[in-house]
Amino acid sequence: MDNFQIYEFTPLWLTIDRIGPFQTQPEEINFTDNNGESCNFFMLHSKNGRGKTTILELIQALMEMIGFTKPQDLATAHSRRSDSPFNLESLNRGSGRAQLDFRIHYSEDGHERVAVLSLFAGQLEVTNSLRQWDEEALSKMGAQQWHRFGFCRDETDIWSTSGLHDKWIANFISGIDEATGEKIGGFEESILDWPTVIYFSAYRNIVRVNPDQHRAIVPPLDWNYAPSYSFGAESGDWRDSLDNLLVWLKWLDDGRFDRAVKLVNERVFTDTCTAIKDVRKDPHEVEVVSNEKLHRLDTLSNGEKSLVQLFVRLGAYMTRNTILLIDEPEAHLHEDWQQRLLSRLKKMAQEQFPGLTIILATHSSKMMTTLALEKEEDNLRKGCNLSDSVEVKANFPRPKERVFSRPEER
Repeated sequence: MDNFQIYEFTPLWLTIDRIGPFQTQPEEINFTDNNGESCNFFMLHSKNGRGKTTILELIQALMEMIGFTKPQDLATAHSRRSDSPFNLESLNRGSGRAQLDFRIHYSEDGHERVAVLSLFAGQLEVTNSLRQWDEEALSKMGAQQWHRFGFCRDETDIWSTSGLHDKWIANFISGIDEATGEKIGGFEESILDWPTVIYFSAYRNIVRVNPDQHRAIVPPLDWNYAPSYSFGAESGDWRDSLDNLLVWLKWLDDGRFDRAVKLVNERVFTDTCTAIKDVRKDPHEVEVVSNEKLHRLDTLSNGEKSLVQLFVRLGAYMTRNTILLIDEPEAHLHEDWQQRLLSRLKKMAQEQFPGLTIILATHSSKMMTTLALEKEEDNLRKGCNLSDSVEVKANFPRPKERVFSRPEER
């Protein structure tokens, strides 16, 4: 798709049915603000066990589909069983299903258009959708077209692909496939407008690389463009370590390492006696200076490691249209650091990256207060989804709830 350019790729709705805690009826998460525009900063806030992590995992899993025309190809690409293409058991087995709707503003052959793209998966007939988009609904989003793509599983656990008969879908999936593996570009200066989702689990620890493992200068795992990334606690393997990523950026010698170090030191270590300094050659690893002494990355505090992991990997992998998912951003952080992190993220969405959408799942009332949902801010479209049992809910407007019947009940 040489003449295809994406200006906006933002989530609108996520419909979940029979997955995790969402069992009794289809649940919809509305990612639009009070004006009906897609939010670029959204927060999920509730007690434990209410499905916040499930929501983030579903977004990541559904985005992982694009670029593949068959469920079996998705499974093979991620070394999974052919009958289990997703990393979520609830999509691979049972009656679970989900649908994620996006607003896409794009240009094709010189003509600008707006469309709604629905990605769906699970036990669902290929002709059904959990959410329908008629002309009136499309018009409210300024869209002229509705396109559907998904992997459907029948009651005998046979998978099939839906949507490839749509020429637009076929071209879009082909374009993603061709772009996969392309160079992303500079650190936080991507040249690609293809969409990607970057998911950080609640476990963002940096561990010491196995000292017995040979540390060659090699590209990190999943280097270059992909429509979906997932980062959690490191395994200790050199290829998936943050040390390897930073050593690789240093070896490229194209300015990305220097920019990464500068931005991380500003965002994480301002007003402290700690900073990332450089990389050493024997063994290959990052040097951190603290109180004028050199240390390894894995010796930082848990809160510092979580933040370094977040900002380095985000900057290295983001494109011009990125959905950033963070589970428990407050983990290991003092309230002051929680506020600082949220302020940094808001600034990125507000001033630096117009194509960045941030979705956080948190238990922190401090973060809800810092978000200041009731306050209008330039270039920020804020939204939230609050559990009924959360005390802070009275301070913030709650998105209008809707109850949807299941497709087979309509």
